[in-house]
Amino acid sequence: MAKYQIRNTTTQGIIGGVVVVLLLLVGVLVFSSARTVQVGHVGVVTSFGKIINGTLDPGLHFVMPWHSVVPIDCRVKNTMEKTACYSKDLQQVEVDLSILTTLNKTNAVHVYETIGLQYLNQVKPRVFEILKQHVAKYEAEKLIESREKIRDEVLKTCRERLLEIVDVQDVVIANFDFSKEYEQAIERKQVALQDSLRAENELKKAKIEAEQAIETAKGEAEAITIRGEAIQSSPAVALLDAIKKWDGKLPQSVVFGGGDIPVVFPVK
Repeated sequence: MAKYQIRNTTTQGIIGGVVVVLLLLVGVLVFSSARTVQVGHVGVVTSFGKIINGTLDPGLHFVMPWHSVVPIDCRVKNTMEKTACYSKDLQQVEVDLSILTTLNKTNAVHVYETIGLQYLNQVKPRVFEILKQHVAKYEAEKLIESREKIRDEVLKTCRERLLEIVDVQDVVIANFDFSKEYEQAIERKQVALQDSLRAENELKKAKIEAEQAIETAKGEAEAITIRGEAIQSSPAVALLDAIKKWDGKLPQSVVFGGGDIPVVFPVK
């Protein structure tokens, strides 16, 4: 009877040990199969270097222990760069550019398989090429006032050409930097333009004053002509003119000029 109890206890111990081992194996298996994908990412599942179809959304997932999950960031990325462009009149200009992009979840597997995690290194050169093409359509002095138009053109073209890689959310042209020589040339041009406008205004002013003087002279000449004609036609006009000029004082003397020598008589 004692031997039977010992054998029974041993069997139970062995079974209990097996159960514990199995539970440990299951725990290790579950733990090694758990994968967490962070918010703003998608998970690409690979097995021994081979991509398994589909992606994992953010959250907790269980995959085979021999599978790996590569997280790919799908949040908006702001890439700020500076690049040299040439205007239509061959002026070099430095452009400060911001590119806002997101990775399309449906393209995540394709991008990871064909380009890799450094896919932005493929995006930036293409954006710069598009930017240069559109900047070259404008003369240098028109770039600043045409900034929004250029931005809209670049954004539209980027969305069309980069659709298979990323979604271009926005493109921001922060600044145009021209060479010192060009800025000095623009400054000289502005000064010359101001001088030209000033001279033109002075010329217009002189012309107006001359025309006014001519009109004044014409008016005076016409008045003299009219007065002369009036005197000739009527001596009373001359008398009336003399009366207008009289200051109201009687003459102090009267001159008689009947002979060679005039005779002056005082008037009391």
